[in-house]
Amino acid sequence: MIAAESTELFVGPRTALLQVVRLTSPTAAGPVHAHVSGPGLHSPRHGGSLVLGPFGYELGVDVSAHQPGAVVPAQAVMRSAAGEESCTFSLVVGSPGWTVHLVGHVAADAPFAALRAHLDLALTDPAYRFAVTSVELLQPYWDTFPQHRSLLLRLISEGRVEVVGSESNVVGVAPVLSSLPSGLPLTASSLGEAERSVYSAFLELRPGVSAPHVMLPVGGARDAPNPWVTAVHHDWSARYTWPRIVCSLPRDYYVRGSVPVPPGLVDDSPAAVFARLTGLEFPHAALERAALAHPREAFDLRSEVVSRSLAALTSTVDSSVTVWNPLPSSCTDIVSVHLPSASNVHVELDGVALPTLVDGVTVTFLARDVPARGCCTYELVEDDVDHGWKRGYGTEIASTHYVLSYDPIASLVAVDGSAQETPRLTGPVSVWHSEVGEKMVGSTTFTLWNDVAHLGPSSLFGVLGSPRTPPSQAGPLGPVSPAVTPVFARYWLHEPTPLGGLPANVQLEVLGPTRLRVVAVSDGPAFSGVVRLSLPDGWSASWDSLPVSLPAGDYVSAEVDLEPPRTPGCHPVRATLEGLPFEVYDVALLTVPEWDDDPVEVLWVASAPSVVSVGPGETSSLQVVVASGAHGDLPVQARLLSPRESWDFAGPFCVGGLLPAQGRLPLGFTVAAPPWATPGTWSAVVRVTAGELVRTTAPIRLEVAG
Repeated sequence: MIAAESTELFVGPRTALLQVVRLTSPTAAGPVHAHVSGPGLHSPRHGGSLVLGPFGYELGVDVSAHQPGAVVPAQAVMRSAAGEESCTFSLVVGSPGWTVHLVGHVAADAPFAALRAHLDLALTDPAYRFAVTSVELLQPYWDTFPQHRSLLLRLISEGRVEVVGSESNVVGVAPVLSSLPSGLPLTASSLGEAERSVYSAFLELRPGVSAPHVMLPVGGARDAPNPWVTAVHHDWSARYTWPRIVCSLPRDYYVRGSVPVPPGLVDDSPAAVFARLTGLEFPHAALERAALAHPREAFDLRSEVVSRSLAALTSTVDSSVTVWNPLPSSCTDIVSVHLPSASNVHVELDGVALPTLVDGVTVTFLARDVPARGCCTYELVEDDVDHGWKRGYGTEIASTHYVLSYDPIASLVAVDGSAQETPRLTGPVSVWHSEVGEKMVGSTTFTLWNDVAHLGPSSLFGVLGSPRTPPSQAGPLGPVSPAVTPVFARYWLHEPTPLGGLPANVQLEVLGPTRLRVVAVSDGPAFSGVVRLSLPDGWSASWDSLPVSLPAGDYVSAEVDLEPPRTPGCHPVRATLEGLPFEVYDVALLTVPEWDDDPVEVLWVASAPSVVSVGPGETSSLQVVVASGAHGDLPVQARLLSPRESWDFAGPFCVGGLLPAQGRLPLGFTVAAPPWATPGTWSAVVRVTAGELVRTTAPIRLEVAG
């Protein structure tokens, strides 16, 4: 029994197109001949035998008498050595003129070998094009293989490589798009299967586009090129006229395809909104890189921008408390500010006292209708009234939206009108009341605020007033260079690009036990500086200082011969690039053979606390000691990795120092709980890096005691 099905495939010259009808038969044998008939349909009755293509036996039918989308009753007849068979079907007239843009791509954190494989394919097959979906990948590759820069720039200028992402220091690279959608894995065991997969994706994506173009990123973002991409490109072009399936770049789809380029994402975070209100310089590059780094780094930077922005904005306002709203619409929400010392106060708006909660040094109230991306001002008025929590009775608390009931017999909780997961209140439970809201306390605290439709963190920012001061001078609202230096040249082994990027870099390549190659590169404008070698005791070198003067995007290399001592062990040789606002270094760990089989560890954690405990308003140090058996100094960076809830009081995120040869280095962090801190415990670790080496402490318990 044969089956016939119309497709969106067209063959033949563009002036005399034939729509492909797919024919299948489980019994066909030998040469196959077929034709399709129906109103306004024509196919050759005495043409040659059909070719078995990716979609079955494919027959071209003239449908020019009909408009695309028309449904025409048709009959298909197939003749083969097995006999003649026929069937009826509905032929849906297709739409020619479509193009499918296959986009090979490689992502930010892919191995260098993956990017090199894409480059090699582009050099081997002129049809292949690909996108690098972040400068965070291209920049390290750019620094590590400066000899490939001219090749990359040539392929970019020829429209065969495109960088997607934010602006970068890479010379000659101007991204059109800020992001690229995920694509089709295209895992197939044959070329025909790969072509059917692409065709299915085309049919799925076509209804959602406004122009006759479909973009289809293909392959894994961290892998070598998909092996079927160029094969589909070449084979499909030889078979079909429409749809075209070609290797493309995103810009081919958006620009040549008459598809509007999507606008870049507008940063509507509080940091960006408040920075725009100040008119001061916003650290875009730093925040974009921080967003790709550890989330703690982005959190710290955004917190700093918010703090500086609100300080600048509030310095021109005369009030006890200013409440700022970063949202694009007016907002009613709970606001808290922290007093320098405990006192009895209440909040007033235009002389009218508002319900106020004073809990220690924290003053909380409900701010109503704070204007979009604007502020409201309030006054703190001293009085002799206790506005704190008062012990209540009963087993139920309520707001205008929620009711929380505690049933000691049924074991501890029902929330009416709430889809949220109910809190697990165990142990003795008590109810507390205040002017602003109620809370129920067991082993956890659940607070219901009146007139607020949610129970999450507040969207508003309250700033305690200060005497009027002149506006801040124009300048950046956050750092534009790394807080901890020197910066390891191959930073991508541990973190994305440092804040502010690297205008220049240095690399050490080990050519042999006593021979190195030093490469200095410019990643931005022309650069002049010097590379200095730091040698362990007993070593000598053919040179120890290399002045460099580099045009924009250029590089220079020099080899250095070393004379080692007889002392066995690991000997770090450092190359430091001077001339930037901060130093950049690379390190090569060279080995003098051991006399026995008991080599000394190069880097280890000598000591770290198991618990760091503070009470509200208290401060304690968190000190980690690292040690080295290397015969040379090692720059060290340490990062405190802990849950989000601890970021406000445990820091800084990163500290650094110079670990002396065969010595120890204490690295200090601070755990400082503000007076209003909520008791709790969190697990943390400290990760230490020295060049390529990484060591991590055992878990450390951070504790704010009740």
